[in-house]
Amino acid sequence: MDSNHTQIQAELDALIGRTTLVSDVVSSHRIAALAATLDTDAPADGSVPPLWHWVLFQDWQKWSTLGPDGHAARGEFMPAIAGMERRMWAGSSVTFHRSLRVGEAVERRSSIAGATLKQGRTGTLAFIQLRHDIGPAGETAITELQDVVYRAADDPAVSAAVPEPVPPAARTRSVMPDALTLFRYSAVTGNSHRIHYDYEYVTGTEHYPGLVVQGALQATWLADFARACRNDAPIREFAFRARRAVFQGKALTLAAIDGPDGLDLTLRDSGGAVCMAGTAR
Repeated sequence: MDSNHTQIQAELDALIGRTTLVSDVVSSHRIAALAATLDTDAPADGSVPPLWHWVLFQDWQKWSTLGPDGHAARGEFMPAIAGMERRMWAGSSVTFHRSLRVGEAVERRSSIAGATLKQGRTGTLAFIQLRHDIGPAGETAITELQDVVYRAADDPAVSAAVPEPVPPAARTRSVMPDALTLFRYSAVTGNSHRIHYDYEYVTGTEHYPGLVVQGALQATWLADFARACRNDAPIREFAFRARRAVFQGKALTLAAIDGPDGLDLTLRDSGGAVCMAGTAR
């Protein structure tokens, strides 16, 4: 371990425990907008489906404070790590103690629970784990552990795909990640990251082959599919892990197979490679 690695790890260690608190109201407009984006209907009873809480707590920063990639400047809560300009949402584990409801005033207390450097196939990676406790003041309705990965800007964007056949017993659904859906999902969640809607930027600057499908959108597709497979029975726990980038314009396959105590879920690209894996309990 070189001295630079040791210094960065020490700086990351100092972040653990950093906390922020934000508040919002579960807006019927935002829930309806997300439902329309997903081409479905919002629940008539006012409950918020699993993962739809991601339309809340939007962080709209002044245009002048945004970085060239559209992200808000890092450093106030999420750290700025020298030499690691790109970051991605690698996965989450979410526990639903109860459903949020339209009209509720809610808070999200976020804290940095872990931070570590690792040597990956493409270079050094920094893993930041966040804990979010969400609900009305004094109550936790949702607990989410979120993993964020930082990497260097010049790392290769896309690795070679390895197809994995869908198990014969799996239930499947097809979804189409077109540019309009990506744009609308970014808008309804307040996500200004340009890789999801700016084709010239994502292909010319970040060297991806097309617009990148939001990991949160992929996870939401999987969670909604899991609800359908369970005849709308409540989901108490949902976890997902992103494996590789997904791009606009080609149909994706959602697959669900019964596991020991719930559903095992995958999202595959048009070539059969698993791009996201998850579980619903």
